[in-house]
Order: sequence, then C-alpha cells, then structure tokens
Amino acid sequence: MRDFFSSLNRKRVLVTGGARGIGKGIAKKCLEEGAKVYITNLDKRVGLATEKELSAFGKIKSLQCDGTDKAQVESMVKGIWEREGALDLVFSNSGSGSQHRVLEANPEEIQKLVATNFESAVNIAQCCLPLMIQEQNDAHIMFTGSEHSVSLPKGNESLGFAYYGVTKHAMLILAEWLRHDLLDTNVSVSLLIPGPVMTESVAHTFETLAKDPENRQFRAIFSKEVESLLRKRAITTEQCAEIALKGLRSQLFYIPTQKHILGDIEDRYKEMETSFHQLFF
Repeated sequence: MRDFFSSLNRKRVLVTGGARGIGKGIAKKCLEEGAKVYITNLDKRVGLATEKELSAFGKIKSLQCDGTDKAQVESMVKGIWEREGALDLVFSNSGSGSQHRVLEANPEEIQKLVATNFESAVNIAQCCLPLMIQEQNDAHIMFTGSEHSVSLPKGNESLGFAYYGVTKHAMLILAEWLRHDLLDTNVSVSLLIPGPVMTESVAHTFETLAKDPENRQFRAIFSKEVESLLRKRAITTEQCAEIALKGLRSQLFYIPTQKHILGDIEDRYKEMETSFHQLFF
C-alpha cells in the first residue's frame, strides 16, 4: 500500500455521514484530488443538497442509507459494486454527539447512541471489507473516532459526554482488533482521532453564544470556560480532512488531529503507571 494512496485520482471513495461535518470535509478533499465520491446520509434532502454543492469539485453521488440497518447498508454497498465497481477507500464516519450523564441516561438513549456511533461502523465494515478482500486490490477503511476514544479530554468534564465517550472508546478497540484480523489481507485500517472540529452544529453553538452570551439552553452545557477552550482548540472540517489524508499516506494507524490530545493521553498513562508501581513494584 506504500504508493497506493499517493493520489486519489479515479479512486472510488465512500464516506458515510458525508453530507455534513467531518464527513463533508473529507468528501470535498477527496473530490479535489480526483476521486469519485459516494456519500451517505439519513436525510435525503440534506444529502442531495451536499451533492449539488460539492459537484463543483468532482463526481459525487449521495445515497440515502440508515447505517444502523445492516440490510440497508448491504444493499447500498452491493449497489455501488454492481453499478460502479469496487470501492478503494471507505471512511466510516457516521455518528452523532450527545450529552448524557452516566446516572441520568435511559436505556433507549444509550442504545440509540450505540447504534448510531458504533453499530453503524460494524455494519459498514462487515458489508464492505469482505468485498474489498475478494478484489485483491489495495484498499483501506478509516474509522472516525474522537479524542474521547483515548481519554476524557481535560476541560470537557462538564459536557456530559459519557456515553458518547463509551462509543468512541469502542471504536478504538474495534479498529485495533480489525487491524490484527486483516494483517494478511490487502485491506488496511486506521482510526481518525479528532478533537473539536468546527462542524455545522458547533458553529451554530458558537454563533448563538456570540449573539446571546447568557443563553440558558447553551450555557447549561457550555460554560464560558469550556466555550473558550473549544474555540481555542477547534479546527475546520477542511483541516481535519487534510490531516486524515496525510495520516493515510503516512500509513499511520492512529491519526490525531490536534496536538493537545497527546497531553490527555499522557495524563492517563501517568495515572495508570502509578497504579502499576504501587501494586507490583
């Protein structure tokens, strides 16, 4: 795979959740490099609007698909293979954020988040990868994790992203196991680990707080300290996409998008190291 992704020209790329946010940024970047891109979105109207917008950059097709429904995913993937040919690169990016405290979330809320953020990734992997392996051509799948995949980010404690963090930790170990399982195949794996990204929803939050700094609905979640921290750390979806492709071409498995994530990982490591020393040394 050393030179396979040096250019995306004429590659077939699938980006799940590609109509908005990080996925939209990745789709645009791939189009700019000459790839033919397929994006999925649950909302057909939003998907078609993005298709129209990004068509200025290349060949793109929006496909309505519920990633939590494996039958829909399988039908969508087989349709691409039959009509267009084999996929070269898959970005498993579907997901959503959610604020739920550990002791407050109900089972339905937890299951919905797990289905959207984790089970959809399992579905896309199980439907795409066997076909990719059969093709015997170099191929790759990149999962979108989060800084919450590797730690509870310092400064985020008040946000209540407990179960979002659960799903993103699950993405980490899923990708690690899959990397092992695919060692002797033509398919490789990576995990994108973004910190705050200026998606449409984040931008809307910042715009609302700029106009109404004391907005009760948003201040209940985003204190002024948290808002300041997120503004400082946030990158654009385009920057996130550039780093994702840089990591891909560097053949990295872990692809963090911001430097501060390392500090959070080191804090966790130090605490665990202390526990090992106290217990065993």
